[in-house]
Amino acid sequence: MKNKNTTSNFKNNFYKNIDQLHLAPLWDVLSNLVTDFPQTKAVPHMWQWKKVKEHVLTAGEVITAEEAERRVLVLENPGMKGESKITDTLYAGLQLILPGEIAPSHRHTQSALRFIIEGKGAYTTVDGEKTRMFPGDFIITPSWTWHDHGNESSDPMIWLEG
Repeated sequence: MKNKNTTSNFKNNFYKNIDQLHLAPLWDVLSNLVTDFPQTKAVPHMWQWKKVKEHVLTAGEVITAEEAERRVLVLENPGMKGESKITDTLYAGLQLILPGEIAPSHRHTQSALRFIIEGKGAYTTVDGEKTRMFPGDFIITPSWTWHDHGNESSDPMIWLEG
């Protein structure tokens, strides 16, 4: 015996009605949400500093500090083009601050980290506390804290941020 509520028209109307309420049927997507094993578009990749550094420095010639709130080249996983991330859950970028520049104060919900690669004597200020940065330093900026960066030295400053 066929249930009248399973007819094509009834089902189509049901989907249309719930869509208008911004509801979606889990049964249509469950197999993609709960998988038998991890699934990612990320692929193994290595960014070689010898090749990347030149482009980080050239970014300083291409775009001014005024044009970009943060002059950063994002390390973007080749399998996740256009998504600004290196894995499903990680972001990483290489930030350049040239001598005399200041990246204006801002804040964001995510915590941030910085690993200093090159340059010395630039600073970061987090909630009013100014700290000098040197190669090898690892700096954490907690969520929702105001922070800025400046370079009072005579050398470009580059760090990995995440």
